[in-house]
Amino acid sequence: MPARSILLPSSAVGAISLALMQLIRWPTSLLARLSCSFLAGYLLSFMNGDEKQPDSRRSLKLLALAQYFWNAVLPKIFDIHCQVDVEELRKCDQCIVAVHPHGVLSLGHYLVISGFHPDLEKALPARRRCALSAGVLFKLPVVREIALGMGCVDAHREIAKKCLAKGLSLSVVPGGEREQLLAQRGQVEELVLKQRQGFIRLALQYGVPIVPVYVFGEAQLFKQSRFLFGLRSWLQRALGIAWVMPYGPWGLPFQKFDDPIRIVVGKPVPMPRMPEHTKEDLQQHHTRYVEEVCRLFDDNKAAAGYGDKILRIACGSTILTRTWARIILRFLAEPLKLSGVDSFTAAIVWSWKNALFRLHRFFCLSLHAC
Repeated sequence: MPARSILLPSSAVGAISLALMQLIRWPTSLLARLSCSFLAGYLLSFMNGDEKQPDSRRSLKLLALAQYFWNAVLPKIFDIHCQVDVEELRKCDQCIVAVHPHGVLSLGHYLVISGFHPDLEKALPARRRCALSAGVLFKLPVVREIALGMGCVDAHREIAKKCLAKGLSLSVVPGGEREQLLAQRGQVEELVLKQRQGFIRLALQYGVPIVPVYVFGEAQLFKQSRFLFGLRSWLQRALGIAWVMPYGPWGLPFQKFDDPIRIVVGKPVPMPRMPEHTKEDLQQHHTRYVEEVCRLFDDNKAAAGYGDKILRIACGSTILTRTWARIILRFLAEPLKLSGVDSFTAAIVWSWKNALFRLHRFFCLSLHAC
């Protein structure tokens, strides 16, 4: 629902809560009562599931403000240039914009969401697009409201289908949090794309082209520490949270390197409409798209100032070794070496050992190198 539509019920809940607190005279402070009533009203807005509905709270005024901010502030922080083929993009009434790579900041996706470049905004207006975003963003107060106002939705397949069925375009970073966690400054730029086929499946189901966007310099802004990398990887897989540890010159945290940002928007990759496609069809068109991304990288890296960089397509599963998994789980299982126990205790021990065995398989198979 539009922002002003959710404002009325939220205000009503807040007013009712304030009236009830006035009657029971709790809390005693008027400021505390006002704070509690505001919180009650905001909770209705926070928990109503707007992130699962396309265009639920998009604000054109917020988009205009974001565009003004990006154009006024970001060029003073980053050296940004965008290359767009307007005529090719204008042929797309609807498309999926795939941004590579994610990087630590995902700066390229933010710029695409807001319509940073005027040519991009003319060809693919931000008001006609929804951005698939990490679900954790919608669990953070204030950040959630900004994301919804910018037209972001939860990155779930069914929600993406709703957007496409409504005639809206999509923007997505296929590498996701995994690619963010693995982002590393260096000669080799790694895309977690080998097993990412969800956006290809959507394009085939609705017959919409995919527009590849490569952001040169995104991966070169920071180096990342490997400290607690196994734990951070598990958090990313289990909770969808990328715990990044970026640093820049002289090892200063969050101090970026002064590499230029060059956004290159490629030509749309057409996809046939195949609602009932096979795995072979999906693999064929995924391979075709990956080849197009590699071609986009190779054709433009020299002009962007990154002629010595190499692109590698990966699955992004290399994290925890089997040796460390065994050490951790043997330590946990040590108290279970019991003797002379009753049947009830033995059943508990068996259940715990079975759980540890499953955890061992999770570490060794899910987090081992593919």
